Amino acid sequence: MDRLIWRTADDPLPVHALVESSDRAAARRSGTPPPRRRHASTRFLVARGLVRLGTEDGVPVVTVTVGPLPSFDSSSLDPAEGALPGAERPWYMQRLAVTPAHPDPLLGVRAVRHAMSLAAGAGADALRAEANPDLSDVLEMLCSLGFARYGTIDTGPLRRTFLHLPLRGRP
Repeated sequence: MDRLIWRTADDPLPVHALVESSDRAAARRSGTPPPRRRHASTRFLVARGLVRLGTEDGVPVVTVTVGPLPSFDSSSLDPAEGALPGAERPWYMQRLAVTPAHPDPLLGVRAVRHAMSLAAGAGADALRAEANPDLSDVLEMLCSLGFARYGTIDTGPLRRTFLHLPLRGRP
């Protein structure tokens, strides 16, 4: 029986703690420093109802933020690297975080599929994301779910790869 229950987060504290814990685990895997997360950003996203929290037996185990609010400025992409494809109603996925060492190896996949379903159900024609290019396992997962890579910013502390998933015609 599936014990994972999704709901819209109403408290930024457990969301922020889960994101930071996941970031630290990813940093250990990649050998890079974890990103600096701001509590104010988490509060902002939770207050707007954009954060989904997956719980098991009432304990937060996964979170993903998804909605029409852009999580990044795609104009910062180098046109030579390939700007994102056009979209009339794109949604954005960010802050995917999974409890480190969770026994379900597909929990991240389930969170991305949940985000895809929410976006498609709201009429979005694309789902966009960005990921740290050092997190090859995350990029591999996203690409296996249909996301395509559209350029990487690889300068300074803000390194990121931009991804795009068309949603029209998907089940």
